[in-house]
Amino acid sequence: MTELERKIRNFALQNALRYGKANPKAVMGRLLGADTSLRSRAKEIMPLINVICKEVSGLSKEEIEAELSAQAPELLEKRERKHETGLPDLPNVHGKAVMRFAPGPSGPLHIGHSRAVILNDEYVKRYGGRFILRLEDTNPLKILPEAYEMIPKDMDWIEVEYH
Repeated sequence: MTELERKIRNFALQNALRYGKANPKAVMGRLLGADTSLRSRAKEIMPLINVICKEVSGLSKEEIEAELSAQAPELLEKRERKHETGLPDLPNVHGKAVMRFAPGPSGPLHIGHSRAVILNDEYVKRYGGRFILRLEDTNPLKILPEAYEMIPKDMDWIEVEYH
């Protein structure tokens, strides 16, 4: 077995172990990512990848694990992905934060408004401070008088404390 065939087989084994069977396109991507000098030979290599992936896909999970642990144990290691949760810190915040929400009083809040409101509220909770609701009524053509009451009610409905 050539060095190229060994690399392909190891990547095919890894792919089959993760996803049930070896995907030739995924193996090609992994191979070219590991050795960019092979890119010019991609069309030549693809038939070999197809043959090897077919062979590997016929193996049992136990056979795949045994061969991979013998040939390339580093490919058995599971990559742990770190998923960060929560909001990123705000830059240049020292102490309390004052957040502002200034919708135009043209109607009730919509889902986009709600997203902004909740994000601002979460930062106020994190840093302390205040959340200011300011109705931006500088365009008299867009004002719906009922919105002056609707917007605060909507804020109350999504349980956000504002000033």
